[in-house]
Amino acid sequence: MKHIWKSQVWAAILTVATLLTVTGCKSDENNDESSVDLSNISSAMVDEGSTEAISTDYAYIMNPDGTISISGYNGADTALEIPTTIDGYVVTQIGDHAFEANHDITSVTLPNGLVDIGESAFSDCSSLSAIVIPDTVGTISRAAFVGCTSLESLHIPASVSEIKEEAFTGCSKLIDLTIESDTLQYTSWGLDKEVNSTDLVITCPVGSPIEEWAEKNGFNTSPLS
Repeated sequence: MKHIWKSQVWAAILTVATLLTVTGCKSDENNDESSVDLSNISSAMVDEGSTEAISTDYAYIMNPDGTISISGYNGADTALEIPTTIDGYVVTQIGDHAFEANHDITSVTLPNGLVDIGESAFSDCSSLSAIVIPDTVGTISRAAFVGCTSLESLHIPASVSEIKEEAFTGCSKLIDLTIESDTLQYTSWGLDKEVNSTDLVITCPVGSPIEEWAEKNGFNTSPLS
């Protein structure tokens, strides 16, 4: 797991260290009155002008609009249900490389209200077999799921208007890919007949650009009901 030390955490530590130094110089008769209480130091500090913080399980970055982007995961759960809010802030993005090379997580349910899955957000998550994407997501960025060698099923809601290149490169066990959009264009997502399972079925709207691309490139298709 990644251990992310943020500037505001260091500031808090330095503040406490300064207090301890000052109080340590006082006479013994004042020791009881000058003792420092550390219990109120929060594990997630977001001060005015701060852009990053660490929560109990998630590290995140503040967005200009007051929402947050998850930038890392510090917990021990393997089946994740990412909350819609963390420390009172709405989660709208999974940041670039947020879960990269986390070999422990097996499934992820993304929160309603999420709009963007960042570059390499889940790359090389070798045990990830399933992920639930809400119908608020608009963009899946470059290499978002590259190297997810256990990913078997993926449902892309109609809200997704762009999937960038290499999003699914190396997803060799993917056998069920559903694309709801009837306008989404294939742009080098990384699907490859030499790599992907021969059992892969792409379920999509009849007459859609994805159906046309899939049939032209020898992939099995199924009409979206």
